[in-house]
Amino acid sequence: MATNTVTSDSQSPASKKEYDPIQMLRDYMKDNPSAPAYISNYLVNRLGDQMIWYDSKSGFFKRVWVRNQTTIIVLSALIPFLVGLIGMGEGEYEWINTVLKMVVGAAGVSIAILEGLNSLHQSRELFVEYRTASEQLKQEFSYFLGNSGVYAGLDEKASYTKLIANTEIIMAGQNNRWAEIARKDESASQAEEIQNAVEAFLAKNNFTLVKDPSAEEGAGDDTQSGGGDAATGGGSGSDTGTGD
Repeated sequence: MATNTVTSDSQSPASKKEYDPIQMLRDYMKDNPSAPAYISNYLVNRLGDQMIWYDSKSGFFKRVWVRNQTTIIVLSALIPFLVGLIGMGEGEYEWINTVLKMVVGAAGVSIAILEGLNSLHQSRELFVEYRTASEQLKQEFSYFLGNSGVYAGLDEKASYTKLIANTEIIMAGQNNRWAEIARKDESASQAEEIQNAVEAFLAKNNFTLVKDPSAEEGAGDDTQSGGGDAATGGGSGSDTGTGD
């Protein structure tokens, strides 16, 4: 009977603590009191802080994206069902049709808003990027603690130097990716401004920017006709020259 009340360490609540990189770093510093002060400062205030930040932000944007997508899926499925119910209210229940129409309209607006927010805040992209950075930093620190991978066989100072270099490369990669996205957004905005300026210039000078393919074909036919007239006029001129 006593064996039924015994629990292993893997099943105990204490063993299910949330991963805390800051605490791991502090434990490491306790076990290695001879580590230089700048290493202690870097591990706790830089590496540990960034691991926590990336981990918390990835969790936040994951919850936002999952919540928005779940709402979009539910509303998208409800709209056809509610539309099918419109018209069933008759007589004194005519108001039910009005309510259903309002609900369907509100659901459509909500879907558009949620899709726009997902696109604006890039919730899914941020969730993936931050999760990737967080896991890469954790993996790098695990290699460092285990003296494995690129840290195998290195002395203490070389391991510290390698850790700082590798973790900074990971964080710099994240910064570069988002800088590239910002530049793309800025380029797209500039291209739109240029297009608007060109259209305004054409409109001011009574030109029309033809975008319809059928209209472009018609314009091409007119141009060909004009070319034929010009050729005819050239022929007349040639005849006149012969007369001279």
